[in-house]
Amino acid sequence: MKKLLLLLILSFFSAQSFAAGCTDGSEPVKSISADGSYYVYSCGDPAPDQVLTSVLEKERYCGTNIATVIPEQWTCFESPLMDIEIPEDWKLIDDYDKYQQIISRNAIPRGVGHQSNPLKSECIDMFHNISDYDNNTETQFGLKIGDCLNDLRARLYEGKKLDGIKWTNGRDYAHEILEYWASVDALKQPKDGGIGAKDYAWLETMQFITGIYAQEKDNIEFSDTFKAWLTNRLLNVEFRSFRVPTSHDPFSYRCKEILYNFKAPEWINDCSSRNRYTETMIVGGLALNNQDIFDEGIDSLQYITVLFNHQNIHPLAARGVRSMSYYSGLPTFLSGIAVILETVDYDFMEHEMPNGFKVHEAIQFSFDHIWEDDLSIFWPYIQLNIATNGNQQYPELLKPKTEREHYVGYFASKPQKVLRQSIRFVDFYAPELKRKFGYEEVYSKFVKGTEDISYYDHNPSYYWMFDSSFFDIHSIYKANLD
Repeated sequence: MKKLLLLLILSFFSAQSFAAGCTDGSEPVKSISADGSYYVYSCGDPAPDQVLTSVLEKERYCGTNIATVIPEQWTCFESPLMDIEIPEDWKLIDDYDKYQQIISRNAIPRGVGHQSNPLKSECIDMFHNISDYDNNTETQFGLKIGDCLNDLRARLYEGKKLDGIKWTNGRDYAHEILEYWASVDALKQPKDGGIGAKDYAWLETMQFITGIYAQEKDNIEFSDTFKAWLTNRLLNVEFRSFRVPTSHDPFSYRCKEILYNFKAPEWINDCSSRNRYTETMIVGGLALNNQDIFDEGIDSLQYITVLFNHQNIHPLAARGVRSMSYYSGLPTFLSGIAVILETVDYDFMEHEMPNGFKVHEAIQFSFDHIWEDDLSIFWPYIQLNIATNGNQQYPELLKPKTEREHYVGYFASKPQKVLRQSIRFVDFYAPELKRKFGYEEVYSKFVKGTEDISYYDHNPSYYWMFDSSFFDIHSIYKANLD
């Protein structure tokens, strides 16, 4: 034991002295070990498989690259985001009456069919037995957790009218469900087995819970039991891969490896579900007035900013034929975070990312390229075809958009949908997009832009209100305007 301790101490001092400088006066190269679990310092050119990305060489990360390990921090650099403090009287919506007036003018935010219009009794049964459905299994009526969560949100949006303003009786329903979960200590994070339906369903449910609480905390009297329960859940989130390592495939690398130094990053959650997780932690920390939860969300947001490479491309471009479908969620996510952070007087649109671009420029890049015929700028990454179960249909994206096969769900969300939820960006930086893609301040499922979007499906003008966020960001942004 003493020998082991001595070896560790010597290793520590060796690493420290190596980090101090090389004999030729140059700085040592900080690279990652072969298994990705620790840093290596060396003078001279490192082996090709140890070369860190340009981002990593600038110490943009902490801890390990392995997705099964949770580092103390996701990033190792400072930015003005880290100086944000939560005000005592934080509110998501400045003028709730104005917000209600705005949403009362919008169409009902539902699709058609039973899954979009479940009976309340069906969802109450699911919610009261949620442990039976935490892996997103279906009820006997064909419903999944996401269907009833969307119904819960829709009931907050709909309701009886009072003096011309839509005051929703869905508040009582949401209050009852959230308080019930707290009272029975439900929704413990699943950590048994590989990632998949359980993990996705749990993250989605927590995003909806924190969203409802943040939006309605000044209108619903939540109990101390509920607030303590939600605080405990968020303080104990483990955002990692739960995939069981095998001798053949022992490591699962984080999303950051995809564009810079590809090492089979199998946990694509670190690219996509991290957005859901980040919104949950930022909004949850603000609503609960918990700086630790908020700071975790900010650290995760900083991690997201380092994922954009020197071209401003995000690793979601590596999702094969699904690439643009996933990528089109980025503008709405980033715009939504900007609206949320404006409530603490931070202009996230002007935030400079580690690649030197500002956030609004990353959003502009998306609008410039996602809905174009020529997707060649994404092509080196599309071909990586990550997390698609080997789907080989991605060459369809080489064709002009009107000639691509209509694989449902594989192509980007309709641009007018993304535009509406990205209204904070559009108003300030690209108002011309309203003319290009079509825009209506009052939500309608049938907005037809000047751009031909008929290649999407048989009903090209239909789109859904919500995208990449629990919130109707458009209405919140409008309600918060001075």
